[in-house]
Parts: sequence; C-alpha cells; structure tokens
Amino acid sequence: MVAILVVATIIVFLAIDYFVKRPGKQEAVRTMSESAKPRFAMPKGYFFGRGHTWIELLSDNLARVGLDDFAQKIIGRIDDVDFIAGDSEVAKGDKLFTVRQGEKTLSFRAPISGKVVSFNDELVSSPEVLRKKPYSDGWVAILEPANFDQEAKSLSRGNEAAQWLREEIKRFRNFITVQENTLLASPAKAGATLLDGGTPAEGVMEHSSKETWQKFEADFLANGGSD
Repeated sequence: MVAILVVATIIVFLAIDYFVKRPGKQEAVRTMSESAKPRFAMPKGYFFGRGHTWIELLSDNLARVGLDDFAQKIIGRIDDVDFIAGDSEVAKGDKLFTVRQGEKTLSFRAPISGKVVSFNDELVSSPEVLRKKPYSDGWVAILEPANFDQEAKSLSRGNEAAQWLREEIKRFRNFITVQENTLLASPAKAGATLLDGGTPAEGVMEHSSKETWQKFEADFLANGGSD
C-alpha cells in the first residue's frame, strides 16, 4: 500500500512538472528578449530594419520581409495592405507596402535592396493575418537581395535589436506625450496610452488623426531604409 502511494505521488509531481515547464502557445512564437516582453515580440534569428520591418533569410538567396510586432500593435486595426507593383526592383529605403486604417495610411520602406519575387496575396483578403501572426503567416514580401552582406551592417538582431527596441519605445512614449492633445479622441483615453511603466498600449494609434499618422511615418518609418 505504501509503495502504491509513493508511486502515485511521484506520478503526480511528474505531471505537475510537465505542465509547468511545458511552453505555452505564446512562447512558441520563438523566445523574445526579456527587454521586450511581454508586449513586443522579437524572434531570434530575424534581422530588424530601422523602419520597423523584419527580414528572415530563406534558402535560394531569398529573404522574407514583414511588419514588426511593435508597429502592428501600436497601429491596431489594419483594414487593407497595398503593395507596390510586382516584379519590381527596390532600393533600400524605397516604399515597399502601405497599410490602411480607414482614411489613414502608413507606408513602410524596403529594409534591403533587391528584386520583389512575390507578395503575400492572403493579406489582400485577410489583412488581419498581419496582426495575428506578424512573423509567420503575416509576412508581406519575398525579395531576392541584391547586396545583403553589405546592407546587413545597418540591420540589427539579438541583443542589439532588443536595445534598439527599448530606445524606440522611449522615443514613441515621448512622441505620444507631445502629440497627446491631438492624438486622443477624448481626454478619458489619456491614461490608456502608456502602460506597464511606459509601454504603449496596444492600438493606441487607432485614436490618432491623419496628421499624427503622417508625423509618425516621418519620424519612425520614412528613414527606416537609410543607414
């Protein structure tokens, strides 16, 4: 009887240990740097451009490009995604795609130079995928890089990317503070713009004007492709 109780106890503790250590679905989106948790995901192995785009190197000298988690979260709802013409040659810093929310738009620049091989057509009919899975199904374009080894020097990843994101969060917090009078639809929303010790609330740009979107693009996205 004692032996049965001992075995049963061991089984119970093993079960508890399994479920405690078992990674959840959120963690399965690749481990993020501690500095960016829990708000903004930064998958390991990805490169990040200064205009809030990411690059994942694929086989056959191809690279997949998308919108980073920081940008998609603060933008909030995305109604449409527009691409430039297919089979285009783009230089680093050229406009690559545009997202729309109502009458407001933001254009994102190519983080690297190359030929556009394809765009993610699923985003045309289901733009919400860009928000649900920004680093997988929500990819935007596949490029054939023209000079990746050289241009990669202006990209960041790992700890460097995490440090850059910390600075971007601070910069955006200041941007929100300065823009607060015009950004928010009502004073009651002011307390929702900054959370978790200064982390921007998700969807905060939904409450902004066209002018604020234009200024955000100029300050955070327009020079994203330049060194």
